Amino acid sequence: MLQQDNDILLEMAHDIQDTYGYIPEREITQLAEKFSEPRAKIYGALEFYSMLYTEPTGKYIVRICDSISCFLHDSDEVLEAVQDYLELESGETSDDKLFTLEVVECLGHCGEGPVMMVNDRMYTELTSGRAIEILSECQ
Repeated sequence: MLQQDNDILLEMAHDIQDTYGYIPEREITQLAEKFSEPRAKIYGALEFYSMLYTEPTGKYIVRICDSISCFLHDSDEVLEAVQDYLELESGETSDDKLFTLEVVECLGHCGEGPVMMVNDRMYTELTSGRAIEILSECQ
């Protein structure tokens, strides 16, 4: 696949995900037909990007940074509190499809840890209590 086609594929994938919250199988099939590529190649390209989803996700995607910088500021305590509150492990989605929890390597705010991102909103210098407070406001 040419780089230009790959750029177009990613743009289309983001549009599809904005519509459905993830990229359904039928859309992967349509993308494969559009680009004259095997479904496996399209699926592989989509799976490469951590913020593209081929399975349904929660309304709120909660990402907690676990880089060494955040870890040194007790991100493990924040993560444990969030896991207990949501009753989820990393990579899981709640049965009610309200939350998906992800542990990520870096969110780019290394001097402000611990860091949590809920959908597109970043929260820095978190405590366990503040993280739970933020999540309790999500409905």
